[in-house]
Amino acid sequence: MGVVGLPLLGAPAPLPAAVAAVAGAPGNGNRLATGTRPMRHRIRWAMVWTCCTGLLWWRGVTAQPALEVGFGEQGLTRLTYGGESFLQDGTFRVWGAAFRDWDGQRQQADLGAEQRHFDAEAKRITLTYPWGEVRCTYGVQPDRLQLDIEVENRGPAILTELALSPMETRFPQPPKGWVPHMPYRGFSLGWPTINTAVCEKATLAVCNEDIGRPLQVGWAGRESLAARPMIVSTVSDWAGELLNPRLFRPIYPGGADQFIITLRFALAGADPASIASDLEQRFVEAHPFRLQWSDRRPIGALFLSSSQLGAPQNPRGWFNDKETDFTGEEGRARFRQRLLAFARQSLEVMRGLDCQGMVTWDIEGQEYPHATSYLGDPRSLPPEMEPVADEYFRVFSEAGLRTGICIRPQLPVRAAYTDAVRQIEATDPFAVLDAKITYAKQRWGCTLFYVDSNGDPNVPLPVTIFQDLAAKHPDVLLIPEHENAVYYTCTAPYVDYANLKQLGTPESVRRLYPGALSFVYVGHGDPAPVRAELTDAVRRGDILVVHGWYSSPSHPIVREIYAEAGKAQ
Repeated sequence: MGVVGLPLLGAPAPLPAAVAAVAGAPGNGNRLATGTRPMRHRIRWAMVWTCCTGLLWWRGVTAQPALEVGFGEQGLTRLTYGGESFLQDGTFRVWGAAFRDWDGQRQQADLGAEQRHFDAEAKRITLTYPWGEVRCTYGVQPDRLQLDIEVENRGPAILTELALSPMETRFPQPPKGWVPHMPYRGFSLGWPTINTAVCEKATLAVCNEDIGRPLQVGWAGRESLAARPMIVSTVSDWAGELLNPRLFRPIYPGGADQFIITLRFALAGADPASIASDLEQRFVEAHPFRLQWSDRRPIGALFLSSSQLGAPQNPRGWFNDKETDFTGEEGRARFRQRLLAFARQSLEVMRGLDCQGMVTWDIEGQEYPHATSYLGDPRSLPPEMEPVADEYFRVFSEAGLRTGICIRPQLPVRAAYTDAVRQIEATDPFAVLDAKITYAKQRWGCTLFYVDSNGDPNVPLPVTIFQDLAAKHPDVLLIPEHENAVYYTCTAPYVDYANLKQLGTPESVRRLYPGALSFVYVGHGDPAPVRAELTDAVRRGDILVVHGWYSSPSHPIVREIYAEAGKAQ
């Protein structure tokens, strides 16, 4: 059970050379921010070139307020909206670049011989280096500045790392909700990149217009809330071992790449959900909603064991029982009796809640400490569980309930000369998950699968793994521990109310996918303080997940929540 999408705070990690100048403390993942609706007016623009200062600036003459933008030999010289300046330093910079030779050797790019040229008519700045060119063409609209950035590799090696800073943004007031040192950036991995700075009089959003390819875009972490450099980078200092392989955008000799970034402005008080509604719409069109699961009744969570119970006669912690011996032939007989009694009791509890089914988290027991505890592999059952597992699941399936288990994309392995077991990452997570799902479906008819440890909380495994699983197994519900927005198109991500006080599908996701579904773990939590919020979540399609093996004090409230949600529909 993990944290879904929480900012990571702490000391900065060592930075790749290409991003050391712009990156800050560890980031907040790739979360969708909100903004305000851009005005749509027809604007007549006038161009004024002031020779004495080298200033070229554009202003809308019919719209109020208008975005005012100035240009010079270094880049931007003016960026004003609603009478407030948003420009600290408009110099367009290449902060770092690195190449890989054909033998794999990394070489830092030479930035010392930079030559700059500004084309006033085209509104384009060109930075020329011995190895290639970086060009930025500025496009101005009444409420938007677009940066069309082109990078050309004229050298003999592969350009593998690139970090740009198009400008340093000035904030008239500290952006709402921002904290010192925290970077505000997106990676276009499962979310549209829409980073917002909400000030008193206006909102600024920095967006990556390309929703198809990952790229780090946003603001670097700094102590100051008055000014921050913008980042456009193909490498990350934060979680680089996870992110950089997915951000990888090599530019081969003679090749080029393009980034399209927009700075979108809106006045305070405008609809905060629509400053980039067109970008969100394109994201949804590229990642359509496909999940089909009509049954939204509760699900019972069943836990058979405890980790590190410390009882030699019960090494897998069954039933949290330190006294009973479950080893040997007699122990296995005692285990069978206890397990089937547990199943029958759980069935009656879940019938009382009108549950659609159950998920057993630990069908293998919990012999090993966290994070190995949930083995998540139904093909490897201990000797006391193997002969009785079929009977256990039949108790539920013959009563008309769905059955389910916890699985993992890793593989449990034992070291050659020790008794320790650990989970290793699989080279093909899809094949591992597919094999486990297929086995559980064929043996027990399972259709509910909680997928534990599917990557990092902020960088889950690529959603294509789950899209392919859902396509191959359209009759199952996949419940991943970690998620991003695209996961909701084909899965019901895990949401933890009991431990993290999460209350259902985030509004930022519902804005993209109104039919999105979350697996809301109530467990040992008290739903009474947030009854209204959980009722709304159920009314909108989320599923509440309860402890299913005993009559919890939360159960009457859960029944009432479903009754109220049903009346409201």
